Amino acid sequence: MRCLALAQAWQDAGGTAVFAMAESTPSVDARLRAEGMEIVGLKASPNSVQDAQDVAAVARDRSAAWVVVDGYQFDSGYQRNLKNAGLKLLLVDDLGQCGHYFADLVLDQNVHTTDEIYANRESYTRLLLGPDYALLRREFHARGDWRRNIPAIGRKVLITMGGSDPDNLTLRLVGALNKISIPNLEITVVAGGSNPQLPELQRTLAGLKAPIRLVRNPSNMPEIMDDSDIAIICAGGTLWELLYAGCATFSYFRTPTQGQIVAELDAMGAIRSMGAAADFQPNRLACPLEEMMACRDGREKMAHLGRKLVDGKGASRVLGHILPESMNVAGLRMIPVKAEEREEFMEMAQQHFRELNPGFSPEQDWKNSYFDNIKSNPKYALRWIDADGRRVGFILSGVEAHRFLPRQTGAIYEVYVVPEERRKGIARACAKQVIEELWKESASKIQLEVVEGNAEAAELWRSLGFEKVTERFVLTEPAR
Repeated sequence: MRCLALAQAWQDAGGTAVFAMAESTPSVDARLRAEGMEIVGLKASPNSVQDAQDVAAVARDRSAAWVVVDGYQFDSGYQRNLKNAGLKLLLVDDLGQCGHYFADLVLDQNVHTTDEIYANRESYTRLLLGPDYALLRREFHARGDWRRNIPAIGRKVLITMGGSDPDNLTLRLVGALNKISIPNLEITVVAGGSNPQLPELQRTLAGLKAPIRLVRNPSNMPEIMDDSDIAIICAGGTLWELLYAGCATFSYFRTPTQGQIVAELDAMGAIRSMGAAADFQPNRLACPLEEMMACRDGREKMAHLGRKLVDGKGASRVLGHILPESMNVAGLRMIPVKAEEREEFMEMAQQHFRELNPGFSPEQDWKNSYFDNIKSNPKYALRWIDADGRRVGFILSGVEAHRFLPRQTGAIYEVYVVPEERRKGIARACAKQVIEELWKESASKIQLEVVEGNAEAAELWRSLGFEKVTERFVLTEPAR
């Protein structure tokens, strides 16, 4: 899921992503394809020399800007083999698993990770350390205004054990919670799409009298987390999502590395560690769960620490380190739109505005004045986006006098790339150049507007450092 989060952010910035995997499940494949990701199956043994050669061949065949490697089995030799193939390499790691690091970037999102853990690295290896780089999927970091309601008594419990639940912990937890005496308890069980125990789970839940709701492979996990007072999980990527959601969390773990991560967060008071999944005992769950349900202050403290640790901008921060070296689009220029190109521009502009608003129908004053007013005002810069002699879009920017102060404000009014040329980094490359130009023109700040609901555009601007600062309201009809 953290690789999916990074791939989504890469897509939103105009790129394409390929998942090269030795193992997968139908559920995972379906999710990736639904996200527009290509999937390539790998046959060689993971971490082998042949595996590295096969990955390098996939990367070269698709002109990949970066290769991202995530998995405890990938060692120093595997990194070296990929680097020797001439690839830019980002390794996603947890707490210094390798003896030596050859990757260009090492990403470790855990709380107490330090430079010393990665002391054995190449001189060119850069480190991205700490929860600031926690990778959350698009549906999570789009909710930057998350505000949690924390009731005096918690009654809603979420159980989610990841995609497959190899320990069958969900069934054992349900059995334990069925004996807990919390009035009006509501339990939501989320079963991942790869959970082989789903039929047994369905039969068991149907036979219980407790109010338990089973949800299979949901697409609205942020809303489910938001509606839960306490979550019971087994480490993994869900842990960071729940911290961001501000949901009090009880976490088991499956591996020693997960155990160390959970223990560190427990020591901070951000979550409660419940020990190893293999050592699960029902009688150790009831008491701490009942106490946390009754303790509003405890759940509020967890919510505060969680949001302080994970702000949802991790994927954008990672992009800030890899995109400057990646999105240099060959043959790309920005050329002023000439007066005699009015009709060609107006046709493309109408296409742009219809995409923003399918109901757009240009009024006569727009047809008469839009282009002419732009061209007659020297504060505006209207340019074609030209790729190897082809008009693939346009960009409109300018510098305005501040309405109230003796300052200048840079503005990006429109950036449009025709559909068939998207996801190639064109919009990003042009936007970066315009931003540099506006700073050079002594702008005190640079602003723009994004149409509500245009998540892809919003993510592009966030990845370039923009922050949402206002809500704009528009009145289109007089009051009656």
